[in-house]
Amino acid sequence: MKSTPKLFSVFLDTSVLLSGLNSQFGASGIILSLFKLGKIKSCISPEVLEETDRVIQTKLPLLVNPFLSFLMSKPMITARVTQKEMQSAYKILQTEDSPILAGFLKSRAHYLLTLDKKFQKLTRERIEGQVITPGEFLELYRS
Repeated sequence: MKSTPKLFSVFLDTSVLLSGLNSQFGASGIILSLFKLGKIKSCISPEVLEETDRVIQTKLPLLVNPFLSFLMSKPMITARVTQKEMQSAYKILQTEDSPILAGFLKSRAHYLLTLDKKFQKLTRERIEGQVITPGEFLELYRS
């Protein structure tokens, strides 16, 4: 009996989600396409959802329809992080991005994808191999 390969699950931070919605040809856009095709699992948190919606409403109104299309593809949306989960994430990352890290940890996704170089640098030492760029993920996915 043939076993089906396990799908990668990726947690998208706001920068990756907005980038993917804005351009289907960049690494972030390819990742959203892989998700819509059922090749990978996509996870976000309520915090990412709210931040993305706020940016679209205030700065990028042309992304409303692509964002709704993404949501209709039913990404996994975690429950809101608890105070305890937030404190655990803050021990790893003492910045305004700790809610994003908490959402990633809660999701149990394989990778957190981000375009934020500061976020990557601060977390790579603590969460080795899990916080990567969309381009790095695509290299892993292809191999």
